[in-house]
Amino acid sequence: MLKGNLTCENISRLILPYIDDKLTLEQRNKVALHLRNCPFCMEKYRIIKSLFDKIKQRNIQRAKKFQQYKLLSAYCDNEVNENTRHNIEASLALSCELTQRAIKIDMLKKILNNTFESRFQNLELNLEKKVMERLKKDNIFYKIMNIFIKN
Repeated sequence: MLKGNLTCENISRLILPYIDDKLTLEQRNKVALHLRNCPFCMEKYRIIKSLFDKIKQRNIQRAKKFQQYKLLSAYCDNEVNENTRHNIEASLALSCELTQRAIKIDMLKKILNNTFESRFQNLELNLEKKVMERLKKDNIFYKIMNIFIKN
């Protein structure tokens, strides 16, 4: 049983049980009250909660992948029914199609980047040429050269 107001030190010890919903209703209420009134503890809670949510999501994804691997193994061993076999084959076909699309998109990005870079370089060269031509045309180029030669 908790007495009075909780300190930040108390909250540090109670954040994990609070996240895991292991506290009594009274304890949860006191922790929630402290979190509402203490920005430091609230930020600490948000960070820890965010990390736990990410870990939880990764564990769910791993469990799903494990189930998928088990299902694919059963498929390879001809241990699935006709409907499941058909669904797996459709998913594999879609996966291959999506992979091919991703490869095409990646190739297109590279082509566009290379084209942009070469055009940009050409633009820079053309601009430099135009500036030099203008300087020569206005005899500024020779005036600048004379200044450097004299010094």
